[in-house]
Amino acid sequence: MKKPPKEVHKRILQAYEQHLAQVVGLSLGTCNRHVREVRRFLEEAPIGRLAKLVQLTPAQVTGYLRVRSAECQSNSLRLVAGCLRQFLRFAQQQGWADQTLFLAVPKIACRIHHDLPVHLSRQQLDLLLASWDRSTAEGRRDRAIGLCLARLALRAGEVAALLLEDIHWREGTLCLRQSKNGSPAQLPLLSEVGQAIADYLRKGRPACPHREVFVLHPTPLPMSSQAISRVVQRALQRCGIEVPRPGAHLLRHTVASHLVQNGASLKEVADLLRHRHLNSASVYAHVDIPHLRALAQPWPKEAVL
Repeated sequence: MKKPPKEVHKRILQAYEQHLAQVVGLSLGTCNRHVREVRRFLEEAPIGRLAKLVQLTPAQVTGYLRVRSAECQSNSLRLVAGCLRQFLRFAQQQGWADQTLFLAVPKIACRIHHDLPVHLSRQQLDLLLASWDRSTAEGRRDRAIGLCLARLALRAGEVAALLLEDIHWREGTLCLRQSKNGSPAQLPLLSEVGQAIADYLRKGRPACPHREVFVLHPTPLPMSSQAISRVVQRALQRCGIEVPRPGAHLLRHTVASHLVQNGASLKEVADLLRHRHLNSASVYAHVDIPHLRALAQPWPKEAVL
């Protein structure tokens, strides 16, 4: 008796999710995004049994992406294509798909400005960090969140997941149990950041059973990554700063961009951002205007006859 499609999909997805988490080392959120995209591909292809994967053709793969392109911007479609390419490579390793099928997934072109990191100037960053009212509990919380993002280059999800026991006050360190690359990390707790967190814990954080450092006000529930980003978005609006993509990640880009402009190497930036590959930080070379200007060649003068 043939297994129904959903049972086959479940078996494929379970094996793939285990591979992403244990072999590739992706975080839970990234694993969920990959599995979600692959599930949709299996349903719309459709793949009713493993033999169908072997029968997949490059035309079917590109046809699926063509359909998805009608509902996705180019940068979102690039993420979809990346998820599909990685899954087909895994399927090939398992003997489920043709050996070269993953090569049929095209590279999705994006306009250049989508790839360049948007960042704040030093004056804008100072204005933003000074905009939170430290006389209120919510203002103390938001300023501590802003400093975690702007000084330690944390991601919104990492700030939201920060627990009280993750802060080692005597050692002056902060522990990230699981970052985007799937590995724990230990960061120095800068005095400015530590003082802001301590100020919030002593004078702002309401009593509650939750272990997360940052909670909502007035109902003390753990904050989500979206709530962390909204803290930055509100501050940007308050300061009258307009950027294409406002949110918590803007401050992470700002940290990296300022470091490069101050002469830090891309290796140092990649280490600070906890990137697994140096190439992930190479985009910040585009914001180093003084060094880029030195590389520019003079415009050739018209030859004199």
